[in-house]
Amino acid sequence: MAKVIVMHDAATPWEEVRPDWQAKYADGDAGLRFKRLLSHGPGMPNMQRTEYRPHHHEPPHSHPEDEVLFVLSGALFHGREKLGFGDAIYVAKDTTYSLRTEDEGASFVRVGFGDLSGGLA
Repeated sequence: MAKVIVMHDAATPWEEVRPDWQAKYADGDAGLRFKRLLSHGPGMPNMQRTEYRPHHHEPPHSHPEDEVLFVLSGALFHGREKLGFGDAIYVAKDTTYSLRTEDEGASFVRVGFGDLSGGLA
């Protein structure tokens, strides 16, 4: 069965991370906010728009799924690699990585590809 899902960013509320997650921030880190644009479902990826505020640092971590991040604005750093508007980064599942911003922060779309086999014919 074919499926088309339209997501409207303007209709999706911003969320802040949980207080227990904020404990992962370094002192002085301004943090982030995000919008859930598409949640995992059988045969579906998950997608969110995320804003890292200036001087945010994601400590080394990994995810149990492949993911792609597509930069919309600002600058996102992976090590010495600087990603700006239109740049993307692919991270394979279970790969440890870290991201950070500098003075301008960054906005990006993250798409996580878990097991997409469920519900597909």
